Amino acid sequence: MKLNEFKDRLFDILNETDDLPIADIIFYDRKNEIKILLDDHSSFIIKCTKKGSWFLHFPDKRR
Repeated sequence: MKLNEFKDRLFDILNETDDLPIADIIFYDRKNEIKILLDDHSSFIIKCTKKGSWFLHFPDKRR
């Protein structure tokens, strides 16, 4: 998955949730950051970076 697709999907999840009291979402595309402002006047910043890839290795079951 590309970084921009991940950021878009993360934004959609945050925007659609009813579980957090989100007042506003500010997107800093060039910085790859999402700032979340909550109703209680607290704020959080999510920094998105791509750090390679990973995989699962399953043992050979033929043994």
